[in-house]
Amino acid sequence: MIASRLIAHRGCAKLAPENTLAAMKLTKTLGVDWVEIDANLMGDGSVVIFHDDTLDRLTNRSGDLKNLVYSDVAEVNIGSHFSETFKDERILTLEAMLDVLAKLDLGLNLEIKRYEHFSAADIVNPTISAIEQCWKDYDRLIISSFDHEILKLIYQAKPDWQLGQLWEALPDDWQSAVDAINAVSVHLDNTLITLPVARAVKQAGLDLYVYTVNDLNDADRLFDMGVDGIFTDDPTIFR
Repeated sequence: MIASRLIAHRGCAKLAPENTLAAMKLTKTLGVDWVEIDANLMGDGSVVIFHDDTLDRLTNRSGDLKNLVYSDVAEVNIGSHFSETFKDERILTLEAMLDVLAKLDLGLNLEIKRYEHFSAADIVNPTISAIEQCWKDYDRLIISSFDHEILKLIYQAKPDWQLGQLWEALPDDWQSAVDAINAVSVHLDNTLITLPVARAVKQAGLDLYVYTVNDLNDADRLFDMGVDGIFTDDPTIFR
């Protein structure tokens, strides 16, 4: 198993605003070894840690990331929607977040988002550059995406990097897809996984991680199936 049994989804997203510095620090404080965060692309080519393609859900601003440059959002408050305690939280660039995680000594599952307005190469190239510049411990890095083209481009450029293919449910052609990128892991929706699916993935020699699990009984069921790790919004449930 590469990652840990508990992976903080967007940095304990039920306990702190998702994908923020505060959430990463809380993850470390809780003793969780790995975190999952989202890499997204802005109109100027900046890669930022933000899940959505618009500001609407997580800020008091509106607007599409594709129409904004990083200086437009650098001071946008992304914490107050969760609690005024987090009013100083800001959108971080990928480089800044990687530096933070390295200092906190956290393992990282970096999920690369892709929305329709940009190509796979648009986000892959700056993401690779940022990782090369800011990350050292490649044994504690898994790059995942729902977008197979993104993972293929990373594999072509960096064949030694650890890649995880994200799906909701395991498709019929999953084996050829993971072979094409030499994947180390498969990441699936916990509500759609079955024992035969879990066995097939594990028999193929792959790590199996599932999202997003916030119930102890669900976690027990999944671990009994042979799942390696779960993404959770609240690791304290499982202590």
